[in-house]
Amino acid sequence: MDDQEAEVLLVRVRWALAQLGFEEIATGAEGVHLIEHARGVMIGWIPQDITPPRRPEPRRNQPPDPDPELSGLRRAFGLALAAALRGAGFTVETREDEWLLVLDTFTDKP
Repeated sequence: MDDQEAEVLLVRVRWALAQLGFEEIATGAEGVHLIEHARGVMIGWIPQDITPPRRPEPRRNQPPDPDPELSGLRRAFGLALAAALRGAGFTVETREDEWLLVLDTFTDKP
């Protein structure tokens, strides 16, 4: 993907996110992040204004809960966002690192 194609894809992804009610936020802030990638656009999310639920103290000899960073909520948000982007016509790869990779499906390549 050349620089012009990458820029067009980034603009289209930003527009689609805005239509879906998501706004890109500044670096270091909470919310939806977009990063240019060699294959497309990476989208990540940092929850904002969410207080983790209070968990009871673990019983003796029981390991602590391994989910202190709301990974279930992050996963659900990622799946919903991926489905919405797919509905907008993009190809989206979900990644184990909780980022989505949006690929350009509108460019015809030989």
